[in-house]
Amino acid sequence: MTKDAVLRMFDYNEWAWQRLFPSLAALSDEEYFAERPFFWHSLHGLATHSFGADWIWLQRCRGVSPAALPARESVAGLTDLRQRWDPVRAEFRAWVVERTAAELAEDIRYTDTAGKAYLFNLDDLLRHAMNHATEHRSQMTPTLFQLGHPTEQLDYLYFARRSA
Repeated sequence: MTKDAVLRMFDYNEWAWQRLFPSLAALSDEEYFAERPFFWHSLHGLATHSFGADWIWLQRCRGVSPAALPARESVAGLTDLRQRWDPVRAEFRAWVVERTAAELAEDIRYTDTAGKAYLFNLDDLLRHAMNHATEHRSQMTPTLFQLGHPTEQLDYLYFARRSA
């Protein structure tokens, strides 16, 4: 994937989060923290996991292998989450901007949170990070809709149409 294509994926990711955040912000604390049938327990847990994934992949790109993701209990709520996450998303994109095309095609080594070592192609890692975010937004949106806080259309097509 070209550097421009990677940056386009980052732009889409940011565009989509910016359309989802207002719906999360419209929730009451009861709705936001309510236990739900997600892997991550609640909309707060799912959002915190999404933040943690961006953070941990950025750390791994930088050559650091954190032992754990941020715990959902360590994040007070959506405001706290945004204060932590907004800079991480910007830093991740800036990290990509600073790389050459050759660097973006390299392999990196990291250790996962279970202690297992991996060699991972950076192109694949960046595709995964953006796809992972899409997966979790798609888990949030039906719940937001059911709670009366629907999001705008988040398909890439809508991003491409708006940015054309």
